[in-house]
Amino acid sequence: MPGFDFRIRPSERTTLDDMTLPPCWRGANLVTILNNDAEGGHEPASGISTTVAHTMADTVLQYQNYLEQVIGGMPAGLIVVDAARRVLSINRSMSEMLGVADALIAARPALETLVPSTELVLRMATALASGEPQDGVPVALDGAAGDGGQPRWLEFNIRRTRQAGGDLLLLIGQDVTFRRQARMRLQESEAFFRLTFSQAAIGIALLSREGRFLRVNRKLSDIIGYSEIELFQRFFHQVTHTDDLPEDSAIMATLAVGEIGDFQRETRYVRKDGRVVWVALSASTMRDAASGQLRLILAVEDISRRKEAEAALLRMANHDALTGLPNRALLQDRLTQAVCKAQRSGREVGVMFIDLDRFKHINDSLGHEAGDQLIIEIARRLAGSLRESDTVARQGGDEFVVVLDDLAAPEDAALVAQKVLDRLFQPLVLCGQEVFPTGSIGIAMYPRDGADSAALLKAADSAMYRAKAIGGNHYHFYAADMGIQTQAHLRLETGLQRALLHDEFVLHYQPQVDTASGRIIGLEALLRWQPQGAALVAPSDFIALAEETGLIVPIGEWVLMTALRQQAKLARRGLAPLRMSVNMSARQFRQPDLAGRVARLLAEAGCEPSCLTLEITESVLMDNPAAAETMARLAAMGVQLAIDDFGTGYSSLSSLRRFPIHSLKIDRSFVAGIGGGDAHLDNAAIVTAVIALARSMKLDVIAEGVETAGQETFLGAHGCHRMQGYRFSRPLAAPDLEPLLHAQLEDAAA
Repeated sequence: MPGFDFRIRPSERTTLDDMTLPPCWRGANLVTILNNDAEGGHEPASGISTTVAHTMADTVLQYQNYLEQVIGGMPAGLIVVDAARRVLSINRSMSEMLGVADALIAARPALETLVPSTELVLRMATALASGEPQDGVPVALDGAAGDGGQPRWLEFNIRRTRQAGGDLLLLIGQDVTFRRQARMRLQESEAFFRLTFSQAAIGIALLSREGRFLRVNRKLSDIIGYSEIELFQRFFHQVTHTDDLPEDSAIMATLAVGEIGDFQRETRYVRKDGRVVWVALSASTMRDAASGQLRLILAVEDISRRKEAEAALLRMANHDALTGLPNRALLQDRLTQAVCKAQRSGREVGVMFIDLDRFKHINDSLGHEAGDQLIIEIARRLAGSLRESDTVARQGGDEFVVVLDDLAAPEDAALVAQKVLDRLFQPLVLCGQEVFPTGSIGIAMYPRDGADSAALLKAADSAMYRAKAIGGNHYHFYAADMGIQTQAHLRLETGLQRALLHDEFVLHYQPQVDTASGRIIGLEALLRWQPQGAALVAPSDFIALAEETGLIVPIGEWVLMTALRQQAKLARRGLAPLRMSVNMSARQFRQPDLAGRVARLLAEAGCEPSCLTLEITESVLMDNPAAAETMARLAAMGVQLAIDDFGTGYSSLSSLRRFPIHSLKIDRSFVAGIGGGDAHLDNAAIVTAVIALARSMKLDVIAEGVETAGQETFLGAHGCHRMQGYRFSRPLAAPDLEPLLHAQLEDAAA
């Protein structure tokens, strides 16, 4: 009974004046009268007769019985306790709630034996000390076996009162188990609704009458690409495709004013990333229970796949049957549209003519079915390398054409061409044979190389043949750009030939360090070009052309010979044993009797085979059928073999196991991304995986490009202790190398 107060205030004490009694009785205290009567056995001094006193006593008993009946019949339970928390009395409702017998109450038990609750005891102490009411005190009781053992909940209000100069506490309680269970069921129902709403297989949204998103589920966020918070800041029209917005807005307005109760239609939304998604939309209305405001309910299903299938049927007439790419007719239309658009915008259009290298060889050796599989895969890779606004078409056979719309400069086309070449050169298994496709690309630019589609296609075709003539797997621009590039290559090629004749190449050596001991354990020979009267040329500026022209073979042989001689020289000066690592190009590795050539150079330099490590790339393993035999002969001689830049190529674990590999080198691009926080977690994971792979295969692992203490710490913590990089030393010319090695030798002797 919340708010019920049993305290008797002084102004409310019962006196004879309060009763309907003769005037002579008014003002007398009933308790005094009864006491006097009981003690003297005669009429009181006030003149009240014994009969009247007995009558008044009967009246008091009647009030007492009445009060006891009221309290006993109360639906709320009542417990009266003294200041020591002993139970003085309890009404019938509370007795039934607690299930206690009258005999137990007669013994004045401690309240805690009936209602074990620390919270209740603390709140009673507060009420006793301050006199302030304590309401809503929850108490949990063990459930009876008949209730399935479910706990019961009581709620108490506590009041302090006084009797005969002492403090009493009145605990008015009621069973709130049903109310609590109802609230829990409501909470469960709400939780079930929230779970159903959030986990629904279709998108669901609650909108205001104006179309603002008020509530959305996870599926809708996935469909549209916006987070829940981002959608709360938007209206439905802000995610609707502009072409569908007028009709969608009109029908939503009709729904909002109550002219229709619901509708269904197919429409398009624009995702946060700009992609268009087709959806089946169902909408209806409801009234908010609290505010009475009209709300719109949307159910959104992603039907993009179905729409794509429908569109595919419509495209069949203008697309290649094998690859699904646009055919010649559609290509002409797309290219004409791109040229017209460029005329208005002042931008450029790039046309790339792509021809696969050695496709006839695949057809002849593996069959036309394998050739078809290759064409299909190339089409997929090309489509995946381009923007949605670009067009890739199959011209016929192994020829493809790409139209690059809305370019700012030819450099943009060059970037796309290199991306395409990189995407093409991925391993592919055809009839059990692993192949690495390459292509030759010719590029023509509008308006520089032609004013219409026919002229542009012809120019791109001519440039493609130039790319194929220099070995394939390259791109070339048409006309002036092609001539400039050809002249530059010619000058560079002539310079490389002159460098061989005039001994313009030099080697620098970068130490390889064992961080566990701090000692230099090896050197990597790095090629540099020092033209007479000019600045030093980095390998990245001439190695590709050397590979392309075949000059890499004599250059590589010079590098190996010079490095071995330097290693032997260091050994004679007591600075051995140091392992010399030398990079070997793919063309070098394909030379006949490579193992014999290496053996001859080792003998001429007076160098032990065990002191030489040849570093090769993963592509050498994948694109050279004779690689296994060559590597086996080198390993038998004592030469160690390392996979350089591991992780950037295309080797598989099974292929690595087939070759006598001794070590793996973690590429600097991965090392650069470790020790730098969450932004480089992918690189850290790759490095960790490479180290684990090397351990599992019992291979050494070397990290190159180590530049910071954080990178060194990360590598060491994961078991890689062989490193090289600017953290330890820059590549050094031979005269600068020996003092460093002498200093290490002296430190070891000390």
